[in-house]
Amino acid sequence: MANTEHSKLKLLYLYHYFRKYVKAEPPEDGTSMSDMLSYLNEMTGEDFERKSVYSDITRLNTFARTVGLCEPYDDWISLDGKTYKRGEVIGDLTFDEARLIVDAINATDFIDSGLCEKIKAMYPTYFKAGYNSVIPHDDRSAMKKYIYYLNTIRRAIDEGIVITFKYGYLVASGIRGASEKKVSPLGLDFNNSHYYLIAVDNEAVENGTDKQDAIKNYRLDRIRGINLCIDDKYITFKNRDETLRKFVKSSVDAYAYKGKDDRTVMITLTSDDEKRLLKAYTGFADNMKTSIISDRINDGTIVFSVRTGLVPPFFQTLFKVSMYEGVTMVIDDEDVKKKYSEYLNKALGSCKLQ
Repeated sequence: MANTEHSKLKLLYLYHYFRKYVKAEPPEDGTSMSDMLSYLNEMTGEDFERKSVYSDITRLNTFARTVGLCEPYDDWISLDGKTYKRGEVIGDLTFDEARLIVDAINATDFIDSGLCEKIKAMYPTYFKAGYNSVIPHDDRSAMKKYIYYLNTIRRAIDEGIVITFKYGYLVASGIRGASEKKVSPLGLDFNNSHYYLIAVDNEAVENGTDKQDAIKNYRLDRIRGINLCIDDKYITFKNRDETLRKFVKSSVDAYAYKGKDDRTVMITLTSDDEKRLLKAYTGFADNMKTSIISDRINDGTIVFSVRTGLVPPFFQTLFKVSMYEGVTMVIDDEDVKKKYSEYLNKALGSCKLQ
């Protein structure tokens, strides 16, 4: 078969076979010579001699070392008894990485689940036996529109172009109460399964607000109808990357507050039930960065501090933790206690009980 057209393609078929159908991660099943010959016959309709496949494997190992698919001193394809096994390809996604990406895509409304099928097709050996990913979300009808928005925003960021759009509130999958925004896009952020546009509010700057203070977050799924305004003045910063870094650091955390009320608050939790105490503490630790001051959980007490502003998310966390039965919470800050009391009274006043 040395002079047939299929014999010239045989090496490429073998390369494709080992990349797509032979698993590199343990436990490695590997493949046999008879499996390879069957695959080649299926692809070409011809039968090949074992000797020619041996030679091709030697060529594939030389190729892999030369182009950096494996280390210079390794064989990419090795023989273990009667089983041929392949090593990982340098730079490829690993077994765990590929599955992690598929899980993340399925768990994110914004990302088209069709990407999962592309990844599975690239790494079929990673997804054998009906891999059960996390349950996919199905609300992806606006996918193409959001991709268009992203591409438009990226162009505006790269070229320094002002954009306008409608920005409102999501109600029953629709946008309500939308208002017109004119901004200078600085960057994109992805947090809690949502894209955010970070931009300078041009109108705020025109009305006298310092441009640093006019930087705001806009959640992408609340944006409608982006337009480029090429002739409008784009607001720039000398060091945009540093500006973005500082803004994200201060704004992603819902408890941050750029003002004099930003403070460290010490909180003491006590309970006769260790599990309840741990559950209450976790109510803080899952939402805020905590610093342990005194860990006496075995004695029913834990003392810690949080850095926060006097903002609603902080008071909401205090309220949730205070609802744990059998747990006492002591706040070592008079201003916080006063504001928290006002928050509770305001919440009670806004709730009309029948």
